[in-house]
Amino acid sequence: MSPKLITVEAIFEDGVLRPVQPLPLAAHQRVTVIVQLPSPAREWPADVAAIYQEIAAEDRRLAEAMWPNLKETWPGSEAQP
Repeated sequence: MSPKLITVEAIFEDGVLRPVQPLPLAAHQRVTVIVQLPSPAREWPADVAAIYQEIAAEDRRLAEAMWPNLKETWPGSEAQP
């Protein structure tokens, strides 16, 4: 009989692993526990909003710089945007 694997999220507190959800186990049932630590979360830079605002401002500057050339090359048979 192959072993049944159950993935369980738990919290370690006061020297004991406490499951976040109830487990489908009988009282006093023996199990083997393999502990996998989650990868550390990468932190966002504190100024992430400012970075996006800077990117948006640069995009606007590029679009405004390109507009005169776009108007010149726009097909005459179509209405200009």
